[in-house]
Amino acid sequence: MPDPHVQDEAAVLVRRALDQHESTLIAYTASILGGDIERARDVVQDAMLRLYLSEPDRVRDNLKSWLFTVCRNRAFDILRKEQRLDLGNDEVIDAATDHEPDPSQSAGMHELYAHIWSCVDRLRPNQREVVRLKFQHDCSYQEIAGITGLSVGNVGFIMHHAIKKLRELMSTDISEEYTPTHS
Repeated sequence: MPDPHVQDEAAVLVRRALDQHESTLIAYTASILGGDIERARDVVQDAMLRLYLSEPDRVRDNLKSWLFTVCRNRAFDILRKEQRLDLGNDEVIDAATDHEPDPSQSAGMHELYAHIWSCVDRLRPNQREVVRLKFQHDCSYQEIAGITGLSVGNVGFIMHHAIKKLRELMSTDISEEYTPTHS
């Protein structure tokens, strides 16, 4: 029979994980699963069950990274089974996560924010994933490395090039927007 103390610890850890990470895990997983929120919820539920069954001491200190990794791996397993691996469909994550500013802020900020995220959607899949984990899900480079299986240095390299590409895209879009067209 399992130790009741360990079960209590596991239950507390699962409650903490649900409170702190459930919505972002669903959004992140949905972005991998082509926007399928229901399958994403199933994956997150599966991750919570795995968390409950794991040793609390092994996951407590890196809970967020552990959860994102389990959800990512499970989502890729599902896609592999369906043989349609596609990191490119991130439309639902925008609807499922609140990356937009407070409505009381100016329309200009709203437009700028929307434009930045539309530029993120134009990045390569690995860049898009690293940027979303960092800025939408508040993951550290170490956590991103753990989730994606990349080295911390590789995460930094990808992030550097993603930010550089975002600047280029933003600059190009702005210059095109303000360049008069002659018909």
